[in-house]
Amino acid sequence: MDNGVQAAHSNWGGGKGKAIKADDNLIAALCLKCHYDIDQGKDMTKEERQKKWAEAHIGTVLTLCHQNKWPMEVPLPFTVELE
Repeated sequence: MDNGVQAAHSNWGGGKGKAIKADDNLIAALCLKCHYDIDQGKDMTKEERQKKWAEAHIGTVLTLCHQNKWPMEVPLPFTVELE
């Protein structure tokens, strides 16, 4: 079964709050299982989940930039601080 790719928003900063998702420029392209694993964190520490999401986020942004699909007017979000 192919679950495709989902936009996984940051759970650490970027405007995230109770019932509010982080900014749309703070996403990582993840499969359903990876998205669930990072959000639920059952088998990873908070630091491990943050690291995995950050690596996927950087890869997502770099891929979009290489494909000329990152909007020029949107700042690159690599300076997001993890809490």
